[in-house]
Amino acid sequence: MFDLFTEIWSTLRQNKLRTALTGFAVSWGIIIIIVLLGTGNGLMNALMNNAFDTVQNIIAVYPGSTSKPYNGIKEGTVLRFNDRDIAFSEQFSEKIDRAYGSLDFSDTLSLGKEALSSYIMGVDPQLKDVWRLNLVAGRFINKSDIKDKSKHIVIDDNAATQLLGDDKDYSKILGRHINMGDIPFKVIGIVEAEEQSWGHNSYIPYSTAKTMRTEGAWLSRITMEFHDLETKEANEEFEKGYKRAMNIFHGMDPEDTRTTYLSNYYLSNQEISKAVRIMRTALWILGLLTLLSGIVGVSNIMLITVKERIHEFGIRKALGAKPLSIMKLIVVESVVITAFFGYIGMVIGMVADFALDKTIGSHPMDMGIMQMYIFKNIGVGFDVAIEATLLLIVAGTIAGIIPAWKGARVRPIEALRAEK
Repeated sequence: MFDLFTEIWSTLRQNKLRTALTGFAVSWGIIIIIVLLGTGNGLMNALMNNAFDTVQNIIAVYPGSTSKPYNGIKEGTVLRFNDRDIAFSEQFSEKIDRAYGSLDFSDTLSLGKEALSSYIMGVDPQLKDVWRLNLVAGRFINKSDIKDKSKHIVIDDNAATQLLGDDKDYSKILGRHINMGDIPFKVIGIVEAEEQSWGHNSYIPYSTAKTMRTEGAWLSRITMEFHDLETKEANEEFEKGYKRAMNIFHGMDPEDTRTTYLSNYYLSNQEISKAVRIMRTALWILGLLTLLSGIVGVSNIMLITVKERIHEFGIRKALGAKPLSIMKLIVVESVVITAFFGYIGMVIGMVADFALDKTIGSHPMDMGIMQMYIFKNIGVGFDVAIEATLLLIVAGTIAGIIPAWKGARVRPIEALRAEK
């Protein structure tokens, strides 16, 4: 085996420019694959991060308004949700595990001279897990807060930093009172701000929010956890039945579809997962087509090599060399070229992914009213490196098969007559 590689090395050294140009084509193909997959993963990670920031099996229900008159109810009448609707939602189907109400409004939070506008959500304690809120410090709203209608508030870390005058030592604000309008609230916890948030989010007990909004204490939405709705058809049938039942419950036209709006996270995430799979497949296809051009180049170069060494192969066969040994020589040379330059391309591609991640992948884009990531965690994993390794071996073998077959078929008498 050592003699084989020594011979291959000698051949490559005699054709440095040709080998370098061939290797560049292979390296470029691998670089394109790694960069495409890395940036594709970054784009998909950003999409998935947005899609899966809540428990997947939930449906959010928002009130709408009637689109036509019915039974004395005028067109344009707004549907109002209250606690009765939460109980109704839980009893609507055995598929519903639990329903939660939230009462949302906007207000100003202030601490000393610092002030900001925040979206206030009166919530049930269990919504922390449903919405997958990550605590940075302190605690979240609990059952005692609901029972006592306490003036406790949980704010996001961006709001905490701004209220502290750009100080990120959150311990300085925990336990202190901040004003919501003119009402003091005690800060009991800080959560990580949502990356794709439209502003600051704050959370207070659901019962407290109701007492503060006596004239308009209507629920902003109902969040339902469900199970055993695994298909798109099952979800659509459930949603249709729920809307109809809710309309009947409120004395509205059962067929009016605009009285409630449902946001089904399960279906949304299914669609995003499907899009991610299609995108990943498309990226692989594009990368492979680019690599194919390099492999064709390797195959052509090996054909030229066979033609130049036809006299040598004739002598080898005249001295008793078997066709298999000649095929092995050519195929191994092809694999060496693709593997060596392929790994160079892989390293360069990973370095490029790292550089992209540190630039466009680590900083959200400012959209004015919100910040959002276009790319997140750009790069490829160890599994892709293994797949690329196998791909290089297969590609090198394929590139050398046809030239090797031509070289092995050379008849000694014809080869010896060929020009040196």
